Amino acid sequence: MEFVLGIQRHYNSLKASCLYMICGFEPPAARVFGLRVLDLNEQGASEEEAMAVADMEYRAEKKTKKAAHKRMKQIARLQGRKPPPNPYPSAVKEIQAEERKFIHDLISSVSLVFLLQGKQD
Repeated sequence: MEFVLGIQRHYNSLKASCLYMICGFEPPAARVFGLRVLDLNEQGASEEEAMAVADMEYRAEKKTKKAAHKRMKQIARLQGRKPPPNPYPSAVKEIQAEERKFIHDLISSVSLVFLLQGKQD
């Protein structure tokens, strides 16, 4: 909080209502899960029970987010707009998307080498 107040002192033109955006971020799901398990442990639940409850809460939250995304896609289709991106893409697809440009560059550079060698012969 001191960091935010320091920023407000440094930048006097910032509105107090905008300061929450500086601190706002969505932590990774593993961190939220771990904190929830620790919180339930402090309340007196055993570790197995805490993990089961936290897992159930996480699955329920994920299910509601997926239902909301499905509804947003339906609304976008009805309005003729592009649907929003999937909030839970496959990890394999994410890695493939990152590597796709490198593979494309490699293939195009190899084909260029073969074309140049063919023209030289």
